Amino acid sequence: MNVWFALLVVPTLALADQAIAYAAVGWVCAHGQPFVLQAFHALFLAIAAAGTVPAFRLWAATRAAATETAQRQHFLAGLAVAAAALSVLVCAAMWMTTWVISPCVQ
Repeated sequence: MNVWFALLVVPTLALADQAIAYAAVGWVCAHGQPFVLQAFHALFLAIAAAGTVPAFRLWAATRAAATETAQRQHFLAGLAVAAAALSVLVCAAMWMTTWVISPCVQ
């Protein structure tokens, strides 16, 4: 089911983005390669955004649900879209702060 990726994996990707970016700061500052953090954030943001799309499509397809099963699918898809959208927003916010504030400020 498309919903489970957006509901479970995309929020985990936001946490992984933060953990990997935090772990990479030492190496980035030692080697003077700040674009590596930008690449990590871009990669996680792209995967998170792509994982949101199938849940959104299911939510839109079940909007006029008549049966109880379709209504449950619509509710679960809406919940998945909300969780994934919040995670995408978190990934974007982490990327923006890394872009604005250098991680190697002493």
